[in-house]
Amino acid sequence: MYTMCMKNSRRALNKEKSRSSILKASRKLFSKQGYDETFIEEIADLAEVSKATVYNYFPDKDSLLIGIVEEVEDNIEDYLENEFSAEANDLDRIRRFMAELVFASLQYPSLTRRIVFLNSDRNSTLYGTLNEIESFLRKLIAAAQSDGYLSAEVSTDIILDLLMGILFITLFQWTGEDTASRQQQQDKLDRLFNSIMQQYFLPTTGDEQ
Repeated sequence: MYTMCMKNSRRALNKEKSRSSILKASRKLFSKQGYDETFIEEIADLAEVSKATVYNYFPDKDSLLIGIVEEVEDNIEDYLENEFSAEANDLDRIRRFMAELVFASLQYPSLTRRIVFLNSDRNSTLYGTLNEIESFLRKLIAAAQSDGYLSAEVSTDIILDLLMGILFITLFQWTGEDTASRQQQQDKLDRLFNSIMQQYFLPTTGDEQ
């Protein structure tokens, strides 16, 4: 029984490693060559797996994009689960979430732009792929409004649109951010966040921000 459990554990670990390698190779090739110019054979070669293995996890290239989005969401969620307790209030949690989302997106800007575009295309298999991110942000906004850090006179959806707009600005208007340091990106993001969101800030009812 112990031997069988060990074999099952190794098998599951190998499957996860193969899936992760395929997604990593996809991100690199999609970003370097472009989505349309990248072939499954190339992804398999870079990931050091067979073409059949790629298709076993991802039946087409669109499913690879979905897998990339899900992996980013999981990574951000895992990071925030460990880091959120260090933030003083819900407004700071929104700032942290936006920072991690922006920095993850700027690692592969051209690829993320494609995903964002297809997310809004009702005819695409990627339509609505950012729903989980938006749902998490909506909860953070509602909590910040309830705790008196953001105005409750404006709807949560409007503030959500503004926050997603910040993401789109960083993706489609920032240039050369791949050469900027993390601190430079953070400073620029802080200025952008404050300029857009400050009209909704409220005096804190508890600890000072």
